[in-house]
Amino acid sequence: MADEKELGIKKDYSSSMDSKYQFSMEASRIGATTSPQVANQIGELNSRLNQGLKAVELGTMNQRLLDQVPKEHFTEIHRMAKLTGAEPSLHAPIQDLDLAGFGQQGWDPHEQQRKIKQLEGVMDKAHLLDPKGNTPIVVHAGTFPAMKWEKGGLKKIDPETGETIEAPDSRSEMMLINQQTGEVRPTRYKERHRIGKEEAEPWTPERQMKNMNWDQEKFQLLQWKKMMDEKQDRTDSVLRNMNFEGLKALEEDGQLSERDEANLNMATRELQENKNFKSETYQNMRSAVEDMYERFKKYPHEKGPMAERYKHYDETELPKFKEKFAKGEKLIENTEKQLDEVYKKANRATGKEKEKYEEKLSELSQKYNTAIFNQTEMAVRAVEDMPSPNTWMPVDDFAQEKTSESLAEAALYSYKKYGKNSPFVGLENVYPEFALSRAESLKKTIEEARKEFVEKATKKDGLNMSKKDAEAAAEKTIGVTWDVGHIYMLKKSGYTDEDIRKEAETIAPLVKHIHLTDNFGFEDSHLPPGMGDVNIKDQLRAIEEEHGKEGFKKFRGIVEAGEFVANYKEVPHLYALSDLNSPLYSENTGPTWDKAWDQFGSYAGGYGELLPQKYFDLYGAPGFSQLPAALGGSGTGGPDRGRFAATAGDDEE
Repeated sequence: MADEKELGIKKDYSSSMDSKYQFSMEASRIGATTSPQVANQIGELNSRLNQGLKAVELGTMNQRLLDQVPKEHFTEIHRMAKLTGAEPSLHAPIQDLDLAGFGQQGWDPHEQQRKIKQLEGVMDKAHLLDPKGNTPIVVHAGTFPAMKWEKGGLKKIDPETGETIEAPDSRSEMMLINQQTGEVRPTRYKERHRIGKEEAEPWTPERQMKNMNWDQEKFQLLQWKKMMDEKQDRTDSVLRNMNFEGLKALEEDGQLSERDEANLNMATRELQENKNFKSETYQNMRSAVEDMYERFKKYPHEKGPMAERYKHYDETELPKFKEKFAKGEKLIENTEKQLDEVYKKANRATGKEKEKYEEKLSELSQKYNTAIFNQTEMAVRAVEDMPSPNTWMPVDDFAQEKTSESLAEAALYSYKKYGKNSPFVGLENVYPEFALSRAESLKKTIEEARKEFVEKATKKDGLNMSKKDAEAAAEKTIGVTWDVGHIYMLKKSGYTDEDIRKEAETIAPLVKHIHLTDNFGFEDSHLPPGMGDVNIKDQLRAIEEEHGKEGFKKFRGIVEAGEFVANYKEVPHLYALSDLNSPLYSENTGPTWDKAWDQFGSYAGGYGELLPQKYFDLYGAPGFSQLPAALGGSGTGGPDRGRFAATAGDDEE
């Protein structure tokens, strides 16, 4: 952690004359966005340059608008930046670039590939803005709703004790995705009353996910087994009522009456129906078990507390089950074939030959029933012990995996083309309800993306780089754009300023670009810094503490206050300079903007309250260009309104 005296951001401000308390960010590093509603980004950039800004973030609302900006414009913007010393960055299309591959209908692998290509196109345009540098590209981390957070009021089951405990910082709603189908389904926290328990039990989204992953299949297997047992009980009851054994004895003695023969045939059909029912039900169970086995192998737990249990079952218990299951299946298959053959022969035979076949049929039926019973018992026991796979998983976790894949692939494409001058991609946290919006989730995504980039770049068909060089390239091209206003929207769910500061602290090591905007914790209001409640300086301080003063100076802070500008037609830059205690002079000495703005007036608005512009319009100005025409200037004041002209009501001499 950097020393307190080395940091530009301070919690306490003692004096405007004490330079160590004066600033958080220099004015040259505080910029603004262009309007994303227009394709004329050159005109937008020119407007921001005329306001005295150095850091300007270009961008459009969607890909269609970005496509309407000619490539020559990006080259011209580069030329303008060189002439003015400006540092442009580029915001990727806001509305339609979800790197995970989510769309309105859920997730689609083809959509993910399209978004990778879309980002590659954005990177090509960003390179034109600075062919010899690393232009920052801002990409929204997630555009798909994933969850809702609650600071308190929810409960969960302690996995160790089984007791109900408080669950601070948990999800009240969570979107789940089926990895097999791409289907998305919502879950919501609720409390359920269960028989035998006085208190309601928390039914968390996580518990519902577990139920969807495995428990439903287990329940179905148990239901099928129950149906088979019930069918066997009914068959046994029918055979007892018909005195099946007595009928068989009469048949052997040749004393069957017509009625007895009819009853015996009915009992035989019951046996065959029982066999057919069990055969069909077993096939359903077998299909379900195979489907569960496929998902078990395809969607394993590779991390977390379930990983060890998963590995143990896969390596020790599952091989034993597979061997026994294969033997049981072979026995059932052979017995079923014999039953079919004997049943056909029994129907064609008469007399003693028929009796022989029917006796064999009874023997095989007993053997088949025993084999089915043993096989189903074994399958149910094996599945009960089998850890549930990750078929259904949180959208946020799924987005981490897919977004990191997309980032790594796009970064590799760019590095192949531009090498050390490849643009930098800063994944931006969006609203807390969206995927990858919390610091920990965003952090995991970036770390995994960098790891995947290194893995790809060190291969011969990649970049054939050394691991050390690949790691440096990954760190240079993949990181985070931290939006202080977006994360503050956790406030509406009960989170405190300290909670939000910790979010910034968690993500700080990966931050390389910053978005500055203010709100009151409910909506992304896009207010200038200082006009809302966002703890901007606390968050910036956490980032600066991680990188140190010199490292923090490399970052740009882009003010996003488009709605404020649209509503009030006023430049938000002065509010930002004031709220962030930027120094008035580039040497970092003298007063800061928050002290100087009201005293000396605004840079862009004339001479302020002390020396109002209206005064000089009426009485002249301290410069020859604004003197009235009567005194040789070009001002609009009349000959009787010069600086030394008599005012109305004065006596003439």
